Amino acid sequence: MIDLYAWKSANGRRPIIILEETGLPYNLIPIDPHGGKNQEAQYLKISPSGKVPCLVDPDGPNGLPIQIMESAAILEYIAEKTGQFLGMHDSRWQVKQWLYYLATNVSVSFSNLNHAQHLEGQCRLLLEKMDRHLENNQYFAVEYSIADMMVIGRFGAFGFNFIDLGEYQNLTCWVKLMMQRPAVKKSMEIPIG
Repeated sequence: MIDLYAWKSANGRRPIIILEETGLPYNLIPIDPHGGKNQEAQYLKISPSGKVPCLVDPDGPNGLPIQIMESAAILEYIAEKTGQFLGMHDSRWQVKQWLYYLATNVSVSFSNLNHAQHLEGQCRLLLEKMDRHLENNQYFAVEYSIADMMVIGRFGAFGFNFIDLGEYQNLTCWVKLMMQRPAVKKSMEIPIG
């Protein structure tokens, strides 16, 4: 059974979504990234930088155990392991480009927004770009994928006092669509820690 070390953050909710979507059995182990346990020697053996979330799969590639940190890497690993949510041949690179774009731009910027309000302009620009893309697309890639899972954790529980997500109509519709998925809904409601 997969062990998922996660916390009640957007980063921690992403792997829960894909594990629920694929039906892979997992054991959720709460670990507060600000509580110090993520810097203890035992945890650093499985997540060398102390990052949360982290996944341990005793049945990894070639039947060997594997440890993976970083939510985007976990999403991609589970998608490849199960053959789901990574896109078909023609759309695989669309899924990956959106996964990486959302992980390196949206996730990073919004993670820091509550602590650095000077990022507001950059975040609004990212919201405008996503909103414009979703004007003609139901999902970030051709179909529901790990790219969508990458950001729904951030926008499903959007909490920034100085940005109203309602200003971005297409993005708001996408959030509503995502929140209708049982796995997404469960990932937002499951108590962690």
